[in-house]
Amino acid sequence: MRNTKLNLYVSSLAVLAAALLWRSDWSLPPEPEALLNSVAAFAVLGFLSEIAFLRLPFANSTSSVAFIPYLASIVLLGPAWAMAIAGGTFLVSDAAVRRKPLIKIIHNTSKEIVAVGTAGLVYVTLGTRVSPGEFHLSVFPFAVAVSTYFLINIGAPATAIALESGVRLRESWRKLVGGSLLFDFMASPLALLLAFLYTEAQLWGIIVVTVPLFLIRHVYSVNLQIEQGNRDLLELMVKAIEARDPYTSGHSLRVSRIAGILARDIGLSGKLVELIETAAILHDVGKIHEEYALILRKPERLTPQERALINTHPIRSFELVRTISGFRGGVDLAVRHHHENWDGSGYPDGLSGRAIPVGARIIMIADTIDAMTTDRPYRAALTFDEVVAELGRYSGIQFDPELVEVLSRSQVIRKLVGSSRGPLVSPPETREGAGRLIAVR
Repeated sequence: MRNTKLNLYVSSLAVLAAALLWRSDWSLPPEPEALLNSVAAFAVLGFLSEIAFLRLPFANSTSSVAFIPYLASIVLLGPAWAMAIAGGTFLVSDAAVRRKPLIKIIHNTSKEIVAVGTAGLVYVTLGTRVSPGEFHLSVFPFAVAVSTYFLINIGAPATAIALESGVRLRESWRKLVGGSLLFDFMASPLALLLAFLYTEAQLWGIIVVTVPLFLIRHVYSVNLQIEQGNRDLLELMVKAIEARDPYTSGHSLRVSRIAGILARDIGLSGKLVELIETAAILHDVGKIHEEYALILRKPERLTPQERALINTHPIRSFELVRTISGFRGGVDLAVRHHHENWDGSGYPDGLSGRAIPVGARIIMIADTIDAMTTDRPYRAALTFDEVVAELGRYSGIQFDPELVEVLSRSQVIRKLVGSSRGPLVSPPETREGAGRLIAVR
């Protein structure tokens, strides 16, 4: 069903692109040489920009700065020839350079034709003249055309990714936009500069703009590398901590994934979701201290003294996390309070209800889910339904009842945790006794 919807969507996009090409004005001026030279120049620059693409860390997608020559071709050549340039360069680069599957070639080429064509129609409809030999500065029509272009250029692949992978449209949109949209808008005036210099200096004008064009590409690359590097360092640190306990290997990454899904399910903003995912990765980072080493390896029930010591790990995690200035006031508080109970009986500060940061409430549930759906020596992993039933028993006591309700309906988390069967038995070291709260070290 999912592939059928995706194929139907791509087919519809291709039909729309064909219709735009068919209905466009392809008339040539009395002396077409200037037009054809312009088409060739912008096509070459667009192709060079496309093959210098950046690979984005989501759904095998890519990004480039080719939108600048595409927008410049709208300003000078109008929508028809701009569509030919964008569609042609995307078709060749996707087929010959990126070697993408046929359905992605069709989607990407059609998407670019629709984005450029619609933006071009907006530009000329607002009364702006286009001519390969004359530059006309029209700021407002250009701004509207740029906004139209980016709306389609991001919305179309976001829809395709949502249909293909099953993630929510809002999530695929957020992942594709990331921090690049601001850079793109800031860079878009280079298209006006490119168009102006081309009318004044022809190929030399293109060469002058090429340097800042690829400087922007370098800025994109560095930004992506920094983001990925920071994430890799966090994950490496957490893996080093979890190496002390063979039964928690991968625990924090799984908690982060579950927490992110639950945060999105309740409608939190993309920025807050990222904050909670980061806090979830780091929620047990305080256990790196040597004082917890023996406790983490102990298979037997903890003594009251050992339980009191292990209950200090949220504070130790909080102290470590807040050494990073960017994590203060958000990530650090979610980490500190991820063992607070809804009724105020948790630790370390005895917060209750909505006084507990929403990130901490989400991480507590995600932490418990992973603990209960992971195989342990004393029991097999529980199923999703068994976990929901157990969490429901403590809804409004230990857990935020609204989050438990949302969790019970989450098909994404149900699929994520699997359906392995196991007895609904809570061992001594994960429960404080009959009728007491679920405890996770």
